[in-house]
Amino acid sequence: MGTRNTTEDYGDGNWTNPRVQAENQSYLASQRQPVYAQPGYDQGPPAPHPAPYRYTDPYQPTPAQVAPASAWSPRRKPAFSLARRFAGVLLALLTLATGLTGATAYWAQTTLVDTQNFTAMTEPIAYDQDFQSSLATAVTDDIMASPTITTYLGDGNSTAWYGGVQNWLYDQTRGVVDTATQSLVTSEAYPDLWAQVIADTHAYNFSGEARPAILDFSAIYDSAGSSVTDATGLGIDTGTLPGRTVTLDTGQNIWPINSAINSFIALANLWQPLLFVAALAALVGFVLWPRNRFAYLAVIGFVGAGLLWLAGIMGGGASLTAGLQLPTSNTAVVFVQKLSEAITASFATYHNDVALKVLIAAAVLTLLAILSAILRLTARATTARTR
Repeated sequence: MGTRNTTEDYGDGNWTNPRVQAENQSYLASQRQPVYAQPGYDQGPPAPHPAPYRYTDPYQPTPAQVAPASAWSPRRKPAFSLARRFAGVLLALLTLATGLTGATAYWAQTTLVDTQNFTAMTEPIAYDQDFQSSLATAVTDDIMASPTITTYLGDGNSTAWYGGVQNWLYDQTRGVVDTATQSLVTSEAYPDLWAQVIADTHAYNFSGEARPAILDFSAIYDSAGSSVTDATGLGIDTGTLPGRTVTLDTGQNIWPINSAINSFIALANLWQPLLFVAALAALVGFVLWPRNRFAYLAVIGFVGAGLLWLAGIMGGGASLTAGLQLPTSNTAVVFVQKLSEAITASFATYHNDVALKVLIAAAVLTLLAILSAILRLTARATTARTR
């Protein structure tokens, strides 16, 4: 009998049964392979699955809502803004101080120190009727008091037995002299004579020396002496007449007019440095000012115009002869008073004109400041929209 190849020979579930071994091996092999393949180290993380619509993870914080960008971006604060403003204010004060002083110094240089302009300023005095009458009378009195006249004609008050004739001749001669001097101050030669008087007076008084101020009528006295000599035949020496040069400073070692003139000379010599410092200070302040620089200059201009206008008002109303010991000569008194009025009027006119020009410049700078501000705001708005 042969051998049977059945499971009964090994028994059900016997591990020695080849069929059971094959099933066990197949099961173990399936257990060694994972259901889902594990990613390798060289592979990236798996792609996330999209979350359902409006799904929020309860364990994650809610992100903050970002506010929409503003149309106006915040202004950046300039570096060292406070220090630059402080320096700008100091430079503005320096500009005003040196600028106003320099403007006055320029007026002193062009109006007082300059001989031609000083002559032009005093020209109305020469044609003032009170001054002309006083000048002609003073020249007549000096000529009639000259040694040549008094030697032959006396003083017009002779009490001698021939006094009547002598006094009559004196009166006749005085009439001739008075006619000659009155004709002189109204003649065609008078403007040239007056220009020479002012030139001589200016050259003496504006020499910078410490000495009493004078009024030099030498040119008029010489011309009047020649006219009287031609009319009377008497040789009149006008070189020794007391009214030829009139002293304006009558104090003892105190000469206020001379001191004032020397002060104006010193001030006039500084007009260029003062205006240069003013321009430089304004330029540096313009560069340092942190914001609208045209507005900075405009403010300086408006303040400067106001100060110039105020200086013109105060200077125009000032009296240069107040408290001044005037000379004894009536001609010199009239001249000093008229010259004082001419100087104050020139001072007021000059400062008012400069104030108007500075005011116009400040108005232009204000328009530039407004235009600059508009352009800056427009540029900021455009930059904010393009971000």
